Amino acid sequence: MLEDANRDIQRLTREAIRRRIRQEQLDRVVRAIDDLLFQLEDLNLQGVDRVPATLRQRAGRILEALPRRDESDGIRIRYRVVPMMDVLFRAQEMLFRLRDPRRADYEAEDEAVERAERAEQLQRVQQIATEITESNP
Repeated sequence: MLEDANRDIQRLTREAIRRRIRQEQLDRVVRAIDDLLFQLEDLNLQGVDRVPATLRQRAGRILEALPRRDESDGIRIRYRVVPMMDVLFRAQEMLFRLRDPRRADYEAEDEAVERAERAEQLQRVQQIATEITESNP
């Protein structure tokens, strides 16, 4: 019984160490993205439209470090500053979800809000059309 408890403690300790190492890896990638975003924002404020080759290379190394990348996720090197920033923000959001799977899926929430707004607009248009039809016999 004591041996079983010791084995469980050792197993749980190894799992905790693996989780901590994984968290640290994700944190390093997030910090690297933050640094790159800061530099890209600086370029954007200066009116620079194209991402310099050195920053594209850094972005490539960072994006290659992302776990579980899917080719359809749109996370790839861009040559223009603002689209590259968008890619890095998506990559960061993916890392935040990996760090905390309970994190809200903001894209899904945004789509739901947009659908509700479109439905509300359609309802207003239909109401106005009904009012116009009723006032013009």
